[in-house]
Amino acid sequence: MQYRCAIIDDEPLALDILESYIQRTNQLKLIAKTSQLATIIQLVDEKRVDLVLLDLNMRGINMDSLQYLLSKDCRFILVTAYPRDVLTDKGLDSEFGYIAKPASYKRFIKEVERVVEGVTHH
Repeated sequence: MQYRCAIIDDEPLALDILESYIQRTNQLKLIAKTSQLATIIQLVDEKRVDLVLLDLNMRGINMDSLQYLLSKDCRFILVTAYPRDVLTDKGLDSEFGYIAKPASYKRFIKEVERVVEGVTHH
């Protein structure tokens, strides 16, 4: 099965790195890469993506919009420089994938496989 992916990050280099990782991975297809949360919410609402790679530390992102997005029927991998315990403190527990920046391809693929196999699907 091929999973439709979207990337949201406000760092162009991070977007490019994650895009290159998706392009190297046969089971993934990039649908969108953006810095706009509204774009991602629309894609998820319309069920046009299966997996979102989401940077939490972005300008203009608020927890209400983030919680709304994360409550949707979609798989998420949080890609952030925050340590995992900060995510737990924010109520973003282990039901989501997690990749620390800067992410290696090896770490990326390991987490994608874990998440798409449904281990973290809610």
